[in-house]
Amino acid sequence: MIKQTELKYLLGGVLLLAALNFLDFFLGKPFWGITRMIHLGYDDNFSAWYSSMLFVIAGLISYSCFMVARKEQIKDGIWLLLFSVLLFILSADEISRFHEILGGHLSDWMGVSDKKYAQHSNWVWVGGPIVIAIFAAFAWRLKNLVLIVPKSMFFLVIGFTTIILGGVVLESTTNFLNHKELQWVWDIEVIFEEILEMCGTLFIAYALVLWKEGVIKEHS
Repeated sequence: MIKQTELKYLLGGVLLLAALNFLDFFLGKPFWGITRMIHLGYDDNFSAWYSSMLFVIAGLISYSCFMVARKEQIKDGIWLLLFSVLLFILSADEISRFHEILGGHLSDWMGVSDKKYAQHSNWVWVGGPIVIAIFAAFAWRLKNLVLIVPKSMFFLVIGFTTIILGGVVLESTTNFLNHKELQWVWDIEVIFEEILEMCGTLFIAYALVLWKEGVIKEHS
């Protein structure tokens, strides 16, 4: 199973994607084929696949933590299994953009889409609070379990916060940007938004690895 050192390699992949996207941006996107493959704003290219796979890896780690918790008869271990399911759903959503589709329909139904502050990314005003509530609920339910191992809860909360900061807070700011005059700000925002989400996933994975290694060490 994934260890701390291997997570550093995955982080290297995230930083490489960030560097390539910034380079592509500052060069004026000279080669459409390369931009199409690496652009962090698309949901059907290599970058989207990489982001999706990070969620899968975190989900597999969470499942392995559940197996350790069950073996050691640790209370509330079932929440690690449920958490792995959530991470797998987020992985699928990274490609399917289900949150944007459903959030868009809900915002239309609630009349939010017609508002000026929701002109570009309307889903965040309806779906954003739901995402925050789900993460907060899992943080609360996992708290007593994760606190068994020092620092695990800290990195788990950092992971949740980083994903929310990128995927909800930062994305909501695009509603206030003028494409004609501030397209360059939009392009940079997309890079930071997606990188924050990926880093947040890695923080979650790191928290789970710390927890698993700590529990195994304690019971060995």
